[in-house]
Amino acid sequence: GPSFLDIQLITGTDIEKASTFFTAGSVGYLCGSLVSGILIDKFNKILLLTVCVTGLAVTCAVIPLCSIYGLMVFIFLANSFCGGFLDTGGNADMVSIWSEAEGRPYMQFIHFAFAFGGVISPLITAPFLSPSTQANALNTSTSDFENTTVVGDNTTSPSNITSNVSEGAVEIQLIYAYIIAGILTFIAASCCLVIYCKMKATKKKTQTKKEAPVEEKRDLPLKYYILTVVLLDLMYVFYCSVEDTFAAYLLTFTVLHLKWSKSSGSQITSLFWASFAVSRFLGIFFIGCLRPVRMLAICFFGLFVSLLAFLLCAYYHIYPGIWVFTVFVGFSLSVIFPTGFTWTQESLVKVSGKVASSILIAASLGTMINPLIIGYL
Repeated sequence: GPSFLDIQLITGTDIEKASTFFTAGSVGYLCGSLVSGILIDKFNKILLLTVCVTGLAVTCAVIPLCSIYGLMVFIFLANSFCGGFLDTGGNADMVSIWSEAEGRPYMQFIHFAFAFGGVISPLITAPFLSPSTQANALNTSTSDFENTTVVGDNTTSPSNITSNVSEGAVEIQLIYAYIIAGILTFIAASCCLVIYCKMKATKKKTQTKKEAPVEEKRDLPLKYYILTVVLLDLMYVFYCSVEDTFAAYLLTFTVLHLKWSKSSGSQITSLFWASFAVSRFLGIFFIGCLRPVRMLAICFFGLFVSLLAFLLCAYYHIYPGIWVFTVFVGFSLSVIFPTGFTWTQESLVKVSGKVASSILIAASLGTMINPLIIGYL
């Protein structure tokens, strides 16, 4: 996100062409989720996740080095493929490790970690970004690149939208942020490898006393099983549509409709994500006191009331109410995703790799389709 303009500078592209990176990321994530759903139940989960996280670390670290446009598209696709594989396999493995009640807070914690990472990632990246004058100059170029463009103090030609000097400076600055992310991800991959080696050694020692694990069977007719999974996927489609749309268009809505400044729009967006992260942290403790289905009911009801109140406050220009109910929307949205996984495992169907894959694919479709509808409206 924050490094998008710098990646434009590295590849010498305008916003329209660079948007392909996000498209490649979405396609890669969907493919990764699909492949993970097929493989995660057939092979060793930890080994697959180790390979996946290693790939995530490598592709993340080399992003600033890919000055060729086609190569950057491929790296974004590969990076998101690993991300989709990890999310699907990780969630499926998470619900299978612990018993149903014991695993509730762990599922909440891992999704809090996602939110926390989303908060600190821009802060880590910010010191390594190029000056805004370079990015602004780049985006004044024409889409067909037929005119000479000035980036900073360097004149560029149509064949290379940024000069070698400017491009090198961007790479040198930005690569540190991605190397930090790559190293942290590689440490996680190393931990997965250690767990795999220990599990393999333990398995050899206990091979003579091997017993088939006893699993609870849920005799659900195929048509009801399919119906359950489809309805569950629809729930995630609508949930992710609301979450992504509210967060993505909040600044635009406040600036264009309410005539706020961009600074105020950025502040209320940051407030939304802060409340989102805090609520996910609190969910670690609340899930031990409430059954998943009850927590989901509270969250969906709170979301409905908060969005309705937000709409009324926006219509009547009650600005304090907009700030307050933005927080409540963040609170209501935050724990639905992980709690849905827990509820599915405990009360509906076993969260296998295929079920987790279908959920993640549905969630991705929700985030991809809804912006098109909102943009049309």
